[in-house]
Amino acid sequence: MSHPTASPSPELPEFFPRSNPMYQPRPDTFDELIAPDGSVRPHWQAFLKDFSALDEKQRRHAHETAIRLLKDDGVTYLAEKNGQQTDRPWQLDLFPLLISQEEWQQLETGLIQRARLLNHILSDLYGPQQLLKNGALPPAVVFGNHQFLQPCHGVPVAQGTYLHFLAFDVARAPDGKWWVLRDRTEAPTGAGFALENRIIVSRSLPDLFDDTHVQRLSSFFQSFNEHFLEFSQRDDPLAVVLSPGPQNAAYFEHAYLSRYLGYPVVEGSDMTVRDDRLFLKTVDGLKPVDLVLRRIYSDLCDPLELITESSLGIPGLLQSVRAGHVTMANALGSGLVDSEVLLSFLPALCQFFFSEGLHIPSVATWWCGQPKEREYVIENLHRLLIRQVLTPKHGLTHGRLSSFGPDLTNQDKDALTQAITRRSHEYVGREIVSPSTTPFWTEQDTLRPAPMTLRVYVTATKDGYTVMPGGLARVSVRSDPRGHWHEPGDFSKDTWVKGNKALDVQPAIVPPHHTLQLRRGGRDLPSRTADNLFWLGRYAERAEGAIRLLRSLFSRMSGEADLGDDPQTLQRLVSLLVMQEHLSPRRAKRAVAGGGDAVEAELRTILFDPDSPDGLAKIIQNVRRTAELVRHRLSLDTWNILVELGSIPKEWAQTKGQSIDDAIRLLSRMIQHLAALNGMVMENMTRSYAWRFIEMGRRLERVRHLSKLIRHLATRGTPESTGALNLLLELADGSITYRTRYKAEAKLPAVLDLLLADETNPRSVIFQFLTVEAHLTTLPKEENSASLHPAQQITTRICTDIRLADMIQLTEFKKKSKVRANLDHLLKQLDQGVLQISDIVAHTYFSHSMVQRISGPQWLEGIP
Repeated sequence: MSHPTASPSPELPEFFPRSNPMYQPRPDTFDELIAPDGSVRPHWQAFLKDFSALDEKQRRHAHETAIRLLKDDGVTYLAEKNGQQTDRPWQLDLFPLLISQEEWQQLETGLIQRARLLNHILSDLYGPQQLLKNGALPPAVVFGNHQFLQPCHGVPVAQGTYLHFLAFDVARAPDGKWWVLRDRTEAPTGAGFALENRIIVSRSLPDLFDDTHVQRLSSFFQSFNEHFLEFSQRDDPLAVVLSPGPQNAAYFEHAYLSRYLGYPVVEGSDMTVRDDRLFLKTVDGLKPVDLVLRRIYSDLCDPLELITESSLGIPGLLQSVRAGHVTMANALGSGLVDSEVLLSFLPALCQFFFSEGLHIPSVATWWCGQPKEREYVIENLHRLLIRQVLTPKHGLTHGRLSSFGPDLTNQDKDALTQAITRRSHEYVGREIVSPSTTPFWTEQDTLRPAPMTLRVYVTATKDGYTVMPGGLARVSVRSDPRGHWHEPGDFSKDTWVKGNKALDVQPAIVPPHHTLQLRRGGRDLPSRTADNLFWLGRYAERAEGAIRLLRSLFSRMSGEADLGDDPQTLQRLVSLLVMQEHLSPRRAKRAVAGGGDAVEAELRTILFDPDSPDGLAKIIQNVRRTAELVRHRLSLDTWNILVELGSIPKEWAQTKGQSIDDAIRLLSRMIQHLAALNGMVMENMTRSYAWRFIEMGRRLERVRHLSKLIRHLATRGTPESTGALNLLLELADGSITYRTRYKAEAKLPAVLDLLLADETNPRSVIFQFLTVEAHLTTLPKEENSASLHPAQQITTRICTDIRLADMIQLTEFKKKSKVRANLDHLLKQLDQGVLQISDIVAHTYFSHSMVQRISGPQWLEGIP
């Protein structure tokens, strides 16, 4: 890539005065902004005039808006820190990258040509292999690449479209010429982040966005969706996003695209192959899958025919593709043309297929498998980037090794030369790229230059390939621009492609065979998603029970109700913590011996210590972790409630000297967030299977928690005189109802009636079981079955036992017994019933192991 010498300091137009604090006097380095002759590029002028007119308050408001939107939308990616995967906030620079319409058309033409070329290459190499037969490609380039999947050779591909969705990393030299750095054909990431960037920047700088007449992105995704669905042979196709799971760095994008396109996001374990057909495991049985938008490497997709160690794929998937029953985007093996080795052959291949040269050249690359090229690379190690790209396949690794020539010592150069000589076909030498610079809006409210690269997305449509009018720009502020994406110093930018002043919004044209079908219900719920929703309900209810318990205990440690010096009260409080597994018996014994101060110290540890293994932070983490698994099923409002809930303990943990009143206010705030979460579930979720599973989990966990409390506080002694009944009513949120109804001190029979048998009390045990029974009635069951579902039999029996129970008899002791045996027996039945129902629901709807839920061959029954 040729770089001109620095141009003289340009004369800036009057609307961008040098006195403006947004401007820093280094305009000669703003390659994207300043033309080689020193003038501001024409397509930037109007934008800069409007941008310069923003005052400090408006700029600050724009930044605050962007930060809030990023937080509200939960835009994150996973990054490794200290050996662990942690959420890292998405870094967005609000100052956009502007590209003129004329320049974009040139870029668009070149990238469409390149997409067609790569698709032709794949079609040949997985078909007749004329490129190998006539010597256009050396065999080592293909067969030495572990991304060439031999089992995929000869597999038919619908309409010859191997590449449905691909991307190109491009950079501009300071002389204004565009170059392609990398082709991304395997499972290109970033399109969802680019769409999110557009939404946030357009809302943070709305006037600038409207006045610039930016081309919209939505039509690009609409074109992809319409064309992709046409590959199905059915009128009502099922398309899915195949993801590695929440541990993947780009899982936010997978969930985002899932919501945007309306495809469920699934993992390999969610699907199975039966009789050469791919099926999604749902709570309503197996549903045929027609289309798969793949977000994992090809060789991990099928452990039967590809990498056997893979736990991400679906056994038999390749055979389903071979039989023509499912279409993959992109086709399995598409990563073959992802290789940097091909870059040096593309000009000749373009002449071979199209009889024309590349419109946009690749960065200069030399494959060391050829003698002259190898000699050139060895002689110029000091000024090249050396990449080991055809590494032998070792298990599940897909990494590439790089050496930056100018940084190498003489010893390093000797070692690298020997390695290249020994295994020359594995190495390429690349010209070191110095990309152009673009303005970066700093936290100090100034603009400074930063190296920029751009990822542009291309999709197949019925009219050929089309380019997203924008892209994901990366600016390297504190990181090495030669490195990979997602470095700590990377910022992303929205890319604005200028359009006509009047943007025509074309209505969607629906093909006749895609006639709209009205639908209700949402029955295609993957079994794993149902499982996670069920446990989200359980963890959320478990968190609420723990928070209510801690708040009640803290309130009894101070004020008029200060019982912290009463040994019996301390024993009861500590035993409650042991019962809820917040304290080990050893710590509990030590706390009681230490008196009120020691118990209070343990409570503070449970509440405020984020590293406590049995503390509140861990319980909230379980809620957040489970919610992340079903993020694509949650509304933004619901997700924001969960994010804020998880942030509350962290905020308070950073402050010192919290009082008991501070702790009570903290816990009350968390209860409000959980109440908001329950409200969102009840009022905003459609009554689909997803809602029913989260509800069943919540109801069963409430029974489990309440039965433990009753057993601990009411099966022994005289709870009326010790205050245990008042505590029980408080923990069950029944104090006001009891006082309104009885206007007297708490009596055990009346309390038991309210908490066990009152069908009008939404927190009573019988209410929970009746609700669970109602949900079970609507869930799928074996056809033509005349008997009740096993779980319904349990709920019916338990509800009958509660209705027939005499509350007076439940409070009585048997002879020479210190335990209310009838009550204790009933509570044990409740616990056992919860466990049995939970196991039956999991066995029936989550594991697909019941006989009536499996049809066809049984040979994959053991797949997780």
